[in-house]
Formats: sequence, C-alpha cells, structure tokens
Amino acid sequence: MNDPIKTAYDISSIKKDISERQEMINDYLNTRRLDRDKAISKIQELRLTDKKVATVTAVKQLQFSVPFDQAPDENIVAELKMQVDILSAELAEKISKQ
Repeated sequence: MNDPIKTAYDISSIKKDISERQEMINDYLNTRRLDRDKAISKIQELRLTDKKVATVTAVKQLQFSVPFDQAPDENIVAELKMQVDILSAELAEKISKQ
C-alpha cells in the first residue's frame, strides 16, 4: 500500500532538489558565474542517492567523461540540467500516483 506521508516527503525532496539545481542554472545563465564546488557537490550527491540519475550518468560516462576539475562550466551546467530533467520526470510520476 502507498504511504501518503512518505510520498509527500519524496515529492517535497524532489522539488527541493529541482529548485536548488534550477537556481544554480539560472544564476549561471544570468551572470555567467557558477559556484563550481556547490554544483559539483550537488551533482555527486544525486548520483549517489538517485538510481535513475546514476544509471543515466553511467551510460553518459561510457561515451564521454571529463573530471569535474577539468570540465568547463558549461558541462557542469549541462549536467545540472540533465538532473533537473530526470527529477522532473520522477516528480511527475510520483504526483500521478497520488
């Protein structure tokens, strides 16, 4: 059976993750400045905690991979955007199951 409290927590958590990443993306688009350490930390955190993100990331890394310390800001922002897309799909799925 579906636990409504857990579902509400999951939805809230996904929304928070999306918001944090979207804020970093918007800041970069508006100022061309990126808090690289914060962005990299958020990317790595989600890679460890979200199975869908981990799977997509693993596939992409097989094709092309650059260490974060060598990646241009645009690549980091692209990774954040990818995570927002995955999280948005997860959010839509959770909401539809309510």
